[in-house]
Amino acid sequence: MILGLLFIVAIIITFILLIPRILYGKLMFNKGKKRDCIIILGYRVPDNGKPSPILLERINKGMELYRLNISPKIICSGGSVRNEHIEAEIMYKELVKNGIPEENIICEKDSKGTWDNLKNSKNIMKNYGYKSAVIVSNSQHLRRASIYAARMKIEYTVEKAKIPKKLILVSWLGYIYIYYGIIKYLLSKRKYIE
Repeated sequence: MILGLLFIVAIIITFILLIPRILYGKLMFNKGKKRDCIIILGYRVPDNGKPSPILLERINKGMELYRLNISPKIICSGGSVRNEHIEAEIMYKELVKNGIPEENIICEKDSKGTWDNLKNSKNIMKNYGYKSAVIVSNSQHLRRASIYAARMKIEYTVEKAKIPKKLILVSWLGYIYIYYGIIKYLLSKRKYIE
């Protein structure tokens, strides 16, 4: 009885994890292509106002791409979600501290989630005349970001930031949250209107 129940649960989990892959295919990794901008997706900032280890890895990946001349502009996307700290401002400070010129960073401070990150970043791209972007986030989050970017008709590729070693086990819980969001999005029929 218990073994049968575990088997059914395993099948359901496998199915849920495969739905986005089946519907949307493989992620389109950047592989050194030049892009008009780099979009670093935000992640919650702790109450101390310093970037969390996950956000720091996203920032580091964005800096790496910038230094490889993938793009001369970085969009930091993220508002104030769990406290008064604005994710985009925290990313901006970290980028400037590490030598990225202020004039090459654009802050998008209004987003409360992934959909808003991409919608608001697309508006910035339109205002600046940018046609293409490389989206930076962690591996779990990129699937959801890719689905949204495709729906918004953003010309994009992705690059994944590392998961800090001390958080690898916890990051698996992130998959549950991300895939819950994808399923919720698919069921909601949320539309992007330009």
